[in-house]
Amino acid sequence: MRNSARWPLLFLAIVACTGAAPANCPSSLIEAGSDHTLVNASLYDGPPDQMADLIPVPAGSVDRWSLDGVDPFLVCKFQGIMKVVTLHVVGAKVCEAGQKPFQAYCKR
Repeated sequence: MRNSARWPLLFLAIVACTGAAPANCPSSLIEAGSDHTLVNASLYDGPPDQMADLIPVPAGSVDRWSLDGVDPFLVCKFQGIMKVVTLHVVGAKVCEAGQKPFQAYCKR
């Protein structure tokens, strides 16, 4: 998929989740009839294209981000595809990612 074709999907994901907390990454994404499992997540302070990637703190079986003073965007990444799901998690206080199967979520 060309980069320009990804932007409408990214925009829809951001708009659909603006103001929503808690939020979870989907456990999988179906693309062209194939199921792609959630394998990683990143958290950004501001839109991901600004590249302000936040560093998590390891907390047992998960990585944890405290969100005081940030404008959090959770980016969900899937096995075998470049497509991501981006969630603008306004109002979330903490996000976590890890465990088996992999999951990523934010909560108040």
